[in-house]
Amino acid sequence: MRVNFKYSNGDKVIEKVTGFSGIITGAVCYMTGCDQYLITAKSKNEKQEATTLWYDEGRIELVKEEAIPKKSILGRKKGADISAPKK
Repeated sequence: MRVNFKYSNGDKVIEKVTGFSGIITGAVCYMTGCDQYLITAKSKNEKQEATTLWYDEGRIELVKEEAIPKKSILGRKKGADISAPKK
């Protein structure tokens, strides 16, 4: 099943209940119909890992569309975006 998500990777959003905000870095659609987004907050310093949390679509609100331009986050054919080797 293909899903058209309400928000896109790179959008800046805020979670309505807690106020947690950040950039959408992933999305998932479960068989139950629940769409969730992985929100990555800005790290407080360069030595600390950024906090990332999953939230249901209904709990988040758009702050800025494409806050991180898609062209700046496209894969570079190094790693997970490479096809598996053929035997």
